[in-house]
Amino acid sequence: METESEGLSRISDDEGCCPSSVAFTEALMEQIKGADVAAMVELQRDMLSRYEKTNEMLINFNMLSSTRFDATSQAFRSHTLLLYDMKKDLDAVFRRIRSLKQRLSKMYPEAFSACSDVYNVLEDGEEEFKQPNDDEKKEERDENDSAEDNGG
Repeated sequence: METESEGLSRISDDEGCCPSSVAFTEALMEQIKGADVAAMVELQRDMLSRYEKTNEMLINFNMLSSTRFDATSQAFRSHTLLLYDMKKDLDAVFRRIRSLKQRLSKMYPEAFSACSDVYNVLEDGEEEFKQPNDDEKKEERDENDSAEDNGG
């Protein structure tokens, strides 16, 4: 670090013939204490080291996050493919069941109609647990409104 007098001599050497500028710089240099400048430089170095450490920590965090994101994305992709394959398998099973039901209904219509009556009763019981769709809700409201109008 250069001292104030070295800085002034360098300034005066550079400017040479302008005594007013030298006087102005000397007046400025007298306003600033060297200890304050040194303290500010030290404080800036301390902050720089803190920022460098923080930057390094953020870089490590980003690398870790990136590797975990890649692993999670790959697992998600594989699970999605598994679900897609399971859906295709279930669709194939239900198609096969439907075709078997159609074949059986053609081969044994009496037995199939007797079984379908039992099956329809079960389906009606299962419908109680389903959420009504918008059309069913509207029909139910219309029925309730007409019952109120008739029943008072």
